[in-house]
Amino acid sequence: MLNNKKLRIAALVLGASAAVMSAPSFAQRGGCWGDGPMGGRYAEGRFAERMKMHQQRLHDALKLTPQQEGAWTKFQESHPFAGNAKRPDPVDFSTLTAPERAEKMLEWQKQHQEAMSQHVAAMKDFYAQLTPEQKKTFDEQTQWGRQGRRGPAGGPPPQK
Repeated sequence: MLNNKKLRIAALVLGASAAVMSAPSFAQRGGCWGDGPMGGRYAEGRFAERMKMHQQRLHDALKLTPQQEGAWTKFQESHPFAGNAKRPDPVDFSTLTAPERAEKMLEWQKQHQEAMSQHVAAMKDFYAQLTPEQKKTFDEQTQWGRQGRRGPAGGPPPQK
């Protein structure tokens, strides 16, 4: 009986200390509106640095010719998360009604879709100028998903 009581007390103390230690992480509110730890500013800080490093690695791996450089530049500048991307004006959502918030979200989605359409068009123009070997490299280097010990997110690549 005494051991069971000590075990319960130890579990209670451990659980309470874990809750206290994790409290600061729950205190950070945030999201896409610029009020959280990410600040809603993907074009700034570490994200922009990593994006530039990825672009440079891709550029180096493609071994572009001088004739392809113009299309590469246009492709890079068209990226929606590039530093020159047009950001929506911040809005205090607490002052808007539910329908107004929904309309604002829809407006932002339309702006993002237009930016992505321009980016895809620039990508197609750039891709058309690549050699078959460069296309293969581009396809491999621009796959979506996390790359880890097991390959792309979702498990190992399918066997051929």
